[in-house]
Order: sequence, then C-alpha cells, then structure tokens
Amino acid sequence: MGDDDVVIVGAGLAGLSTALFLALHGVGATVLERHPSTSTQPKARGQMPVIMEGFATAGVAEAIRAANPPGRLGLTNRVARSLAGPVLHEFTEPVDVFAEFSPAAPAMASQAAVEAAVAARARELGTRLRFRTRAESLTQDDEGVTLTVRDLDTDTVERVRAGWVVAADGHRGGLREMVGIGSHGHGGFGASDSVLFRADLSQWAGDDSVVLVYVQNPALPNGAGVLVSTDVPGEWVAAVSAGSDHDQTIAEIRTMIGADDLAVDVLGRGSWESAHRVADRYREGRVLLVGDAAHTMPPTGGQGGNTAMLDGYHLGWRLAAVALGQAGPGLLDSHDAERRPYGEAVADWQVANLAVRQRPDLQDAVGAPMDPATLLFGHVCHGPAVAAEPTAPNQHFEDPRHPSGRPGTRVPHVWLSGPAGRVSPRELLGPHFLVLTADPDGASAARAAASELGIDLRAHQLGRDLHDPDGSWAKTSGTGPDGTVLVRPDGIVAWRGNNPADLTSVLRWVLAR
Repeated sequence: MGDDDVVIVGAGLAGLSTALFLALHGVGATVLERHPSTSTQPKARGQMPVIMEGFATAGVAEAIRAANPPGRLGLTNRVARSLAGPVLHEFTEPVDVFAEFSPAAPAMASQAAVEAAVAARARELGTRLRFRTRAESLTQDDEGVTLTVRDLDTDTVERVRAGWVVAADGHRGGLREMVGIGSHGHGGFGASDSVLFRADLSQWAGDDSVVLVYVQNPALPNGAGVLVSTDVPGEWVAAVSAGSDHDQTIAEIRTMIGADDLAVDVLGRGSWESAHRVADRYREGRVLLVGDAAHTMPPTGGQGGNTAMLDGYHLGWRLAAVALGQAGPGLLDSHDAERRPYGEAVADWQVANLAVRQRPDLQDAVGAPMDPATLLFGHVCHGPAVAAEPTAPNQHFEDPRHPSGRPGTRVPHVWLSGPAGRVSPRELLGPHFLVLTADPDGASAARAAASELGIDLRAHQLGRDLHDPDGSWAKTSGTGPDGTVLVRPDGIVAWRGNNPADLTSVLRWVLAR
C-alpha cells in the first residue's frame, strides 16, 4: 500500500461518514477495519434531519430512507414496567416534529443498513475499504503519519504512510491513547449484554416501525432493562444483565415483555459497556478523533450514532480542503473548537436521559436533559472557521425557534421561491461554499473570490435567482434587505455583512490561508 492523503481507522458510522464526505469533496481515503464487514447488528437506529441534509448532498439519503424498517413510520419511545405495561412515561413525538427547523425528514434505518449504504456510496466516490485489517501502532512527524498495519487473514504486517489519520476506532480502539489524548467524564455505568431474540410481541408492540422501551422493574437484576425492535419482524434486542446464563436471559426477557410463559428463541448476544467519556481534545498533530473515539455516551436519547455521523460531515470538507491544498492546516483546529463542545453537550444530554429513563439515582448529579430541539438545531460554533461578530454572545446554543442567523449557527431554514418552486437554503448545500446575497454586486463578487482562491462556490442573487416572498429570509438571516451571507459546505454560516467585497478576505480567514 502506498502513501495516502488520509487513512481512516474504523468503518463504523463515524469513519464511513468521514470517508463519504471526504470523497464527496474529492479526496478518496483508505479505511481500515478489523472486522470482516460493516455491522451486521442493528445497533444504533434513527437519523435526524441534520445528518439527512448532509446525506442528501452526498446522494445517499434515499438509500437510507429505503432501509426504514417495516410498519408505520414512527417511534414508540417510553419508560414502562414492561412492554405490556403499565407505561410510566411517554416520549413519543410525531416524526415531523422538527419540520420547522429543516426541510429534511428523519429516517429510521438501523446502523447496519446505514453503514452498508454509506460504504457503497463512499466506494462509488473513490473510497478504498480494507476489511480484516488492524492498525496496531502509529507515529507522526511534521510531514505525515506512519501506521503499522496487520492483515488479519494473512498475519502479515506493513507500514502505511498517510498525510492525516482519522481515529474512528471506537472507545476501545486505542489510537486516542497512542497519541496521548486523555479523557474525562462520569466513567462507566455498568456492563450489559445485548441479546437478539425472536418472539411474537405483536399484541403489545403496536404499529410503529421502531419500538423502544426502557423497562424499570425491580424484578430485574439491575432494576432496569431495554427492549428495541429490529428490521426483521418478530426479532428484537434486549439489554440484559452481563454474563447471565440462558435460563436467566429468558427470564429477564419475559419480565421485560410482561409475559411469564412466552416462547423466546435466543439468536445471539454481545456485550457492551454504558459509559460517559469525552476526549480532552479532538486533534493531536495529524491525528483527528471522531465518533466513540472522541465521545463515548450511554445510548439513552439515540444521538450517539447521529453525533458520530455529524463528526464525519463536519470534518470531511475541512480535511479535504487541507489535503487538496485549498486550505491551511490551521483549518483543522476548528474541528476541536467546534465538535468537542457539541460532543460533550450530547454526551451530557444522554446521561441526563439515562437518569430519567433508567437510573433515577443519578438525577441530582446530572440535572435535567436539555431541550432536544435546542440540542439538535441550536448549536453555535466558535473557532477559527467562523468570522465571529464582536457583539455576539459567547454561548454554545441558542433557541432554534428564534434563530439569530449569526456566524456559527445553522443557515436558517425558510422557504424561498426559485425557478423550480419553493426551496430552502438548506437544500442548496453541497460540496461547495454557498453565498446568498441581496446586494446587486454580491453574486459577481462571490464568484470572483472563489475564482481567485480556487474553491467551489455557488452564489444566488435574491431578487433575481431566488425570492423572499414574505421577508422570512431577511428576518432570520439578520442581514436585512441588502445583506450577504456566506455559508460553509456543512451548512454553518461563516460570515454575514453588507459589503460583498469582503468575501475574499473572509474566505481566506475561514480557510486559514
């Protein structure tokens, strides 16, 4: 294997998403994975609108939607004594609850289905996947990274040279520790076994395509358990006490269902640890962390997988720009500055959900969960890839119901009028910078800046290409009727102002050139 611009270690949600968005921007990475394939287990489920917007730009959103499980598109999400009841708390909301923040609908695909779809699309775009390959060590210098790699089929060892390495090897992979990055957090909450089983639960399960029940029941060994549906009708996953034998496992599953004599057929099992650990930093030289290598969190809340995929979405364009010489290495400092506060917030939110849904003894220590709309749509990025405004408040979240439109926030979702009908600014995203301008000279100034810097950019003239029929864009963007907004490829506002002639210097700033 020769030299690579980027090597990604780990072909889970984080690693494959990073590879996908790198390839979308013109850099075909090599992905090393010790397992023989992508995941064959359901694992994490559900894709929120934020990442579905990104997948739409990469041409994989429809493949993921096609993998939605059978049944009515919906999520049953509750705390109960058992699947049969009684219900203690209901979290279920309509699937279109976030439609005011995004034009993209969520999906309900399993991790196995998403990994397969993303891997296939990444390969189409030029990614190289090497399964049964383990990265055993690495060293780095000013020019690149050297990895020691073992082929697990032939037991041969080779040295691989890369310009950059993305550690997507999970919380037990070891690359984070190899480069000397520590972690902090609440630590472990205990081990469990995930048991795949077959049983007829139709009389209790309802019609939703996804059913997730957090069981609080003193008859269980730890007082709590979890039941979740899979893509296969009649097959379920239960989180049971670690190391339980076959008879104990059947008894725990029947308790969680609420049926003492139900026929249960165990198909397989695996162990996992619920924990809360966040890396102290997401970058060490030429090594960058994503996914569980950066933030390990309990599954309560369902945002671990989404956060991992978003890591790849937000890192992909930056790393590609640096690898292609369109940006300076300093652009990668923004990966830590932006993604670490968000990863920490999501990890804390999942722990707060754990306290509500399974561990009430933790509630005094961790507090109440953040409003989910704010968590998912209200993140404010700070760091070198944003031209911050001097008067902007120093906060990491804002209420998305009242968007400020300022640099560091998501470009607002409003409906504009275009040649093909209504369109949201978030539907104009892609592997390019985006400029929306009401200045008569704004579009030409944007294109001139892009040409000078050698980057891909799309400019839309408001009042000509697009129209703001009810003034929503002028209000939510915060620019008024004559302003200009620069949006990064990941949908984050990089700058706004009234002088489009500033775009060249702003882009130089954002790209660390």
